[in-house]
Amino acid sequence: MKTMTGTGDDRMHDVAIIGGGPSGATAAITLADAGHSVLIVEKEEFPRFRIGESFLPKTLELLQEMGLEEQLRSHPHWVKLGIEIGFGDGRADLTRISFEDVMVKSEHQAFNMRRSIFDKMLLDAATERGAEISSGNGVRAIENLTAGDVRLRLEDGSEVRARHVIDASGQASLLGRAMKTRKIMEEYKNIAYFEHFENVVRPSGDRVGFASVIMCREGWFWLIPLDEKTTSVGVVVDSRIARKIDVPANERLQWCIRNCPVIAERMANAVGPETNQVISDFSYTCAPYAGDGYFLVGDAAAFVDPVWSTGATLGMLGGRHAGQLLNAVLEGRLSSKRAERRHHKWLKRHRNTFLKLIGSFYNHSFRELVIEGKGPMETHRALITMLAGGVFPTIPFRVRWRWEMLMVMAAFHSRIPIVGKRRPHSMLTMAGISFDSPFEGVINGKDDGLKASWRGR
Repeated sequence: MKTMTGTGDDRMHDVAIIGGGPSGATAAITLADAGHSVLIVEKEEFPRFRIGESFLPKTLELLQEMGLEEQLRSHPHWVKLGIEIGFGDGRADLTRISFEDVMVKSEHQAFNMRRSIFDKMLLDAATERGAEISSGNGVRAIENLTAGDVRLRLEDGSEVRARHVIDASGQASLLGRAMKTRKIMEEYKNIAYFEHFENVVRPSGDRVGFASVIMCREGWFWLIPLDEKTTSVGVVVDSRIARKIDVPANERLQWCIRNCPVIAERMANAVGPETNQVISDFSYTCAPYAGDGYFLVGDAAAFVDPVWSTGATLGMLGGRHAGQLLNAVLEGRLSSKRAERRHHKWLKRHRNTFLKLIGSFYNHSFRELVIEGKGPMETHRALITMLAGGVFPTIPFRVRWRWEMLMVMAAFHSRIPIVGKRRPHSMLTMAGISFDSPFEGVINGKDDGLKASWRGR
């Protein structure tokens, strides 16, 4: 039963959700479907632009669970069947990673979609299910944060009262900043440059529907088909290395494209803006992820790196998890304290899983194993399973031991080659800019095996 008291500013909502993006909307749907009163406080008007347009098969399964697959299919999107990955010099074919090779019962496809469309679809679904929304009016202050008594002061001076709050404010990390728990992860202090283009060459043949990850010494590119015409193109570069690129930040995507042969070839006839958008310092954590009266979900809790497109999936599943826990609390089946502990533990475990997956990508020895395509005892299938989001609710044993074996192989390979060594393409070198300390042999502050890869070359 929906629980609401009073009218206007006096109403006590069961849950206030800060932010109407995918994480917040998913939480709202979960709570509203159970009959609880939900108010979404969103400072922006939808639709609005967001990056993060590629999703995992696990996301599709969640949308099916929420009864939203038909709505998804009715909007412009691109079916995602896998990923192709390789180095930017073009000396070798890119490696094909298909979702058909997952080791668990799972969808074998995902999707790519403009976030302006996807986010509005979810927010509309939340309001159709019974959630209310206050849009164009963000949170100015947290006046009280206690289970049973949460008070938020909005920008227009009005007050929102609720029994609990879910922070889904994205990279604004409203509660994390207010409580001073937001910590930048120095080892992933990157900068992303991105835009949308048409006429980008896409994978063909048995790779139709694949997104592309193109690696260079200084970072990596994404090419993500969004619909029949539009492709999202971006590059992620270590912030220290980015300072060596002597062009304005809003022109660095074009600079990187020119200095990466694979990307330059695919973008030869591309149509789009000469300037780019920028996001910097986007790797951080705001632990603890739950506390007295509050739950953090999505980017409001933590974000590391967009390389494997894990952010939106973890955010939506986190919103679902927080919503289900609060359903139990509001229905008297679970105490607030226990729900908070469970959410923190759940989010910490899955964030750490994805952190290991992302951290491995920045190890050059791991990259060399990945582009071999197949490994002994199906270790490559363990990787594909994790890339598909097959780690919920836990990582199956048959996946876990193969993943650990792959990590051991990468460590061994960094010292004694077990597959062919590949010299990574350098955009700086192609542009005539020399490497010097602290960049030599290091990506994101970690020895990535580059020096070993170059021996004998």
